[in-house]
Amino acid sequence: MSRPRLLVITGSSGVGKSTISARAAAALGFSKSASTDTIRETLRTQFDSEQAPALHRSSFEPAGSGAIEDWHATVVVLSKAIQAVVSRAVSKRSDLLLEGVHIIPGSGILEGWRESGGVASGVLLHVGDEDTHRQFIRMREKHNDRGLGHYLDNLDRIRAIQEEMLGKADESGWLVLDASTGDPVGQIGDSFE
Repeated sequence: MSRPRLLVITGSSGVGKSTISARAAAALGFSKSASTDTIRETLRTQFDSEQAPALHRSSFEPAGSGAIEDWHATVVVLSKAIQAVVSRAVSKRSDLLLEGVHIIPGSGILEGWRESGGVASGVLLHVGDEDTHRQFIRMREKHNDRGLGHYLDNLDRIRAIQEEMLGKADESGWLVLDASTGDPVGQIGDSFE
């Protein structure tokens, strides 16, 4: 029996996480995938904006603190639900691809999976060049219900979150890939070898 695989793909808004995750799932044979955006939407049905304000705003949206602190609040409010999704995959011994901005690169989620007997890889996608990042955002097929301006008007905050993620990924040994260059899916596949 093969060891269950966990692939975690994170990155700031507009770097191509969903697109690359879908391609990686198909290429690497992941039958189960979960998005932190979907987890957030589910939790929104249980908690209104007064009970959990961080659930009801974008990861980069100003909420009274700096970009990093406001992003952290959106991560914390989802952390137990994300862990529940991972724990279920562990108990079922199934592969899982988990993607989203609400994951801080670090060893915790990966080590827990490995301790259960599986193999795990953490990937941080980023776009190094700001103009290219802006173009990635413009090319997105959908912009939720907020529109393109919501993203572009907050690009400085999105890029600050990206810089924080880059530092965390470097500290914890995650694979760091510029989504605008090379073959990210091939490199992701190689991370399991």
